[in-house]
Amino acid sequence: MGCSNLFIQSKNILQILLIHLVCLWGLTGSVYSAEAYEMETLYLKSGEFFSGESIGFENGNILFRLSDGQVQSILLENVDRLEYKGTDTQVEEGDQLLVSNDNAELPPLPSMINQLPVPQPLGVAPDLDEGVDEESAFSPITEYSDQCWEYVEIWTKRFELGGTYLAGNTDRSYVTTGLNLEKSDNDNLFDFEIGGRWGQANGIRDANRWYGNATLDIARTTNWIVFVTNKNTYDEFENLDWRGTLSTGLGYRFINEDDRRLIIRLGPGGTREIYNSPTLKRTTFDIFAELELIWPISDHIKLEHKQTWTPSVDIVQILRVTTETGLLF
Repeated sequence: MGCSNLFIQSKNILQILLIHLVCLWGLTGSVYSAEAYEMETLYLKSGEFFSGESIGFENGNILFRLSDGQVQSILLENVDRLEYKGTDTQVEEGDQLLVSNDNAELPPLPSMINQLPVPQPLGVAPDLDEGVDEESAFSPITEYSDQCWEYVEIWTKRFELGGTYLAGNTDRSYVTTGLNLEKSDNDNLFDFEIGGRWGQANGIRDANRWYGNATLDIARTTNWIVFVTNKNTYDEFENLDWRGTLSTGLGYRFINEDDRRLIIRLGPGGTREIYNSPTLKRTTFDIFAELELIWPISDHIKLEHKQTWTPSVDIVQILRVTTETGLLF
């Protein structure tokens, strides 16, 4: 009985050993099969790497299946190299490079690009301004001229240039010029005009008169205005070297629109006159009165009329009247 029990125990021990041997053999086979699987490693230029298997290419991307079964689509430009290991190679010698952007052969360059560059001649400095837009140097001048032209368009109201030439028994030639500048809004107005007339008959000058006037109207959202005006005149053939009038006072705008205007101005003033041959210098205190009318007659014709009265207070015999009337087409 003792021997039979010992035999049974020995038999059980052998069965257990056989079971362990079979399990160990199976594990060894699975490990061997895993090592026999060709594992690939994908290295990126950023330093990252993935282990798995490349399965193809699509639209410039490499399709790479990771060890967990996920498929990644990676741009070839971001790939540094692709390596894999086989079972029958050494660890160092078995690494093979499948894809590499470092040693890839580039296609031949086109003939135009493949040409050798022509060196610059000795002693000639390179043209640093090559490729620079030539108009860039003139852009500040262009911008400044545009700004000046905008101011001219805003200020200029009228420019006059005319002349008369007659040939016959009496040869006459006359030139008349005038420039009128105006800047105004609903409240204030500044008007400046300058011009003159020059002429000759039979080669002898008989007209040389020039003038310059300025008027400033100041208002505060009403029709009543406070004005300041200055008028200057030179006339060679009246022996007048200079006549200057300065006046200020009140005015009223009966009509003040873009295309029509009716304004009166009234106030005290003073006049300084300098004559030659005979020499005379005179100062008078005056009363200044002015009527300004602008009225459209038709779509293309406009009437302009301005009349100025400056009677002297201290010398009753002196009365100065100036009238300007014109049709503008």
